[in-house]
Amino acid sequence: MFGTRQCVEYKTTNLTKFHLLKGEKWKKAEKNNLVKISWREGILLCNICYMSFVENLLKKGSKRVKTMNEEEVSTKIDFAGAIESMAKILYNKEQSKKQETIYSFDEMRRIFEEIEPGLKDFFDQLYSAARPSERNNQTMDRMKKIMLFICYLLALLNNTKINAFKFDLAYYLNASGTSNKGLNIMANLEVTTISRAVNCKNNV
Repeated sequence: MFGTRQCVEYKTTNLTKFHLLKGEKWKKAEKNNLVKISWREGILLCNICYMSFVENLLKKGSKRVKTMNEEEVSTKIDFAGAIESMAKILYNKEQSKKQETIYSFDEMRRIFEEIEPGLKDFFDQLYSAARPSERNNQTMDRMKKIMLFICYLLALLNNTKINAFKFDLAYYLNASGTSNKGLNIMANLEVTTISRAVNCKNNV
């Protein structure tokens, strides 16, 4: 029906479920200030974007709440709060649940927003900073890898015990021929774990 279907936000074409934002749903989204400046009625959104940016927020009702004095208070999390929330989620996944490292930005965004909806604004701004409307799919795939890495680095600011991603990266670099000295330089920058950690695993 649509030929090659592409989400206007994630620019993805490899998902099976898409939604047209038009008619009554568009009017409701407009009324609740959910429509972005770049959107036009009839845009195509993948299911992740549609649920995150439109449907879930419409179900929750107003994006703002009133105080006793009828003053509006934003439900968004500030930057420091977003970092703290991401750190808690990652630490819980690694240390408590022993779950695998997340290697997809889209997956991280989906999981984190399901656990803490207040992170939506953080991910929206991070994604917008990559200028998705000006770049093709291949470039945005690279940008998503950078954004994923940025999220891990930001979480490390709050909790240095989040090590799974750092260790996986060190292990990959070691297997690719990076020297111990090179790994330790990266470790000093808090990008990877030290070479000794990798060598210990290799000797097990």
